[in-house]
Amino acid sequence: MNSISGSNVSTTYSYSSQFSNNQGLSFSNSSSGSYTWSTSSFTYVKGTDHQVGYTNPIYVWFGMNPSLPVGGTFYVLNTQFTVLSMNYSLQLPTEGNKYVQSIQTKGTGQYQRNDSYGLFTASYTWYEYFDPSTGYIIGYSYVEQDNGSYQGQAGSFTYTDNLYVTSTSYNLAPANPPPVNPIDTLLALAPYLILALIAVLFAVVIVVYASRRRRRMDTIPEHPLGPATLPRAPLSTPLESAIDLGSKPPPQVVIRDVAKVNCKYCGTLIPTTLDTCPYCGGPRR
Repeated sequence: MNSISGSNVSTTYSYSSQFSNNQGLSFSNSSSGSYTWSTSSFTYVKGTDHQVGYTNPIYVWFGMNPSLPVGGTFYVLNTQFTVLSMNYSLQLPTEGNKYVQSIQTKGTGQYQRNDSYGLFTASYTWYEYFDPSTGYIIGYSYVEQDNGSYQGQAGSFTYTDNLYVTSTSYNLAPANPPPVNPIDTLLALAPYLILALIAVLFAVVIVVYASRRRRRMDTIPEHPLGPATLPRAPLSTPLESAIDLGSKPPPQVVIRDVAKVNCKYCGTLIPTTLDTCPYCGGPRR
């Protein structure tokens, strides 16, 4: 900031940038100069900080009226923005990831681009965050989706630009981290929950399989170690010996020799005690 005349502020700017494309080629760019902008209309009055391709009036990108309510609208460059929150907790990566209070705003738009990248239709979503006390910018997040053609072939790409202040001449009010959304937490944990569920189901299947296998094995009778024998019926009384070695004498077997003669008809030996031959029926005498 060089001078202030009423609501007009004269200031200078200087920046440099460097990037590499997907083919490994590096590019650098730099610009410097001076311009004047109005704190009442938030427009560039004379010159810009190297803003090219916009139509007048061009609104500054780094400031807004902090008294606008939620739902109020204003412009950044040529894009209309809407105030979403007057007390948004913004995390600053450049300040040790601390949270500060901010005004959250959002703008969307579309334009045609025809440059070294090709011919594309660009659609973008742009969030800007401002200090509630001064209205000066704290950071922004810009995401652009380009669809079109490059050298006669269909192509698309996404362009992202994030900005955060590294230091300010005004104090940024600290803020608490935003409350955790349970749905976001579940979505973040979803892969781990799915893996855990698969592991539990796998363990249940193993347990059920092992249980059924054990039951099936229990129903099969064990094979005897020795020769198979038929089961014996239990005895109602103990076995008694048929031999009495005491009072009664052992029984005697008498063998008598019976004389035999040849049958005079068939010649078969027949006992003399028989009157007829048992084979031919002839009389013994």
